Amino acid sequence: MATRRELTAEERWKVIGAYECGVSGYTISRKLGFSERTVYDTIDRWKETGSPIPDARPGRPEMLSDRDKRALDRIANKNRDAVLAVVTEELTINIGTTISTKTTSKYLRELGWKSCFKCRKPLLTESHVKARLKWCREYLKWAHPDWRYVVFTDESKFQMHTADGGHRVWRRADEKYHKDCITPTMKFGGGKVMFWGCFSWSGMGPLVRVDGNLDSKGYVELLEEHYIPWAENLIAQEGGYPGLVFQQDNASVDTAKRTRQWMKDNNVDVLPWPAQSPDLSPIENLWHIVDTKVRKNYKDFANDDALADAVMTEWKNIPIAIVHSLIESMPRRLQAVINAKGWHTKY
Repeated sequence: MATRRELTAEERWKVIGAYECGVSGYTISRKLGFSERTVYDTIDRWKETGSPIPDARPGRPEMLSDRDKRALDRIANKNRDAVLAVVTEELTINIGTTISTKTTSKYLRELGWKSCFKCRKPLLTESHVKARLKWCREYLKWAHPDWRYVVFTDESKFQMHTADGGHRVWRRADEKYHKDCITPTMKFGGGKVMFWGCFSWSGMGPLVRVDGNLDSKGYVELLEEHYIPWAENLIAQEGGYPGLVFQQDNASVDTAKRTRQWMKDNNVDVLPWPAQSPDLSPIENLWHIVDTKVRKNYKDFANDDALADAVMTEWKNIPIAIVHSLIESMPRRLQAVINAKGWHTKY
């Protein structure tokens, strides 16, 4: 039976080729399996226009005008947290025409918007942003080798189970870290086992399990017992090593009077650090790497001790290549903050 479907351009030219060779329309229809009406229409169109290809049929008329689309763009930008139904309702009121949520979704995608989960990032104020920008501009002048003498330190909690879920937001493809598209976080929210750790270009430093809340007295004792011996040994091994620069993130125990005095008494050279800036410290990525390896290699934990053992094992097994890659990222991190004018970055 002859088909009545729409012919492709190649099939239409086959019809014309056969016709020019003297084959009748009836025979072409039978040989190629096309309907006679389609074959004769194709031949007639070729005779009239010089091409067997029909003009493109007009599609369904646009439901939204360019003005309506601009209104939708403004609504999405103003109501990033709104669900699709609310965006649709406001657009309906704005343009005076009822449309479906499906139509709204179609035009939002056309305008570059999509609904995504918010990224979790530290809360930044204008003063944080200014301080971050100033600090990055200053330390971007450091040469690459300078970062090799920095010891990056931090505390982190590891949880028995990870939390799911999040908040959705309307954003464009390049707005993942826009200040309106992130969920502000505060440090130490939940968890089962806390650690203090450090690392430098030379490799992984001590990882210390911390029980309970770490105050200034406990922090100083931790540094005396674990950091100082490791640092002295590292300097002795290097031979002619210019010394270490200690990085910490301005937590309350870091800036306490007791801690500052201890740093001074022990000649610990502390790197000034802008508040709310985990994206500038590669140890944050190191924690994530360790956590990922723990989740991959250990399915269940009988108790907190089992979790702690797993973390300790994966910490010791971090390859030196990863350590070097993280520290070499420092200039890029600073430049990313500068490009973001002090706001959040991908790091």
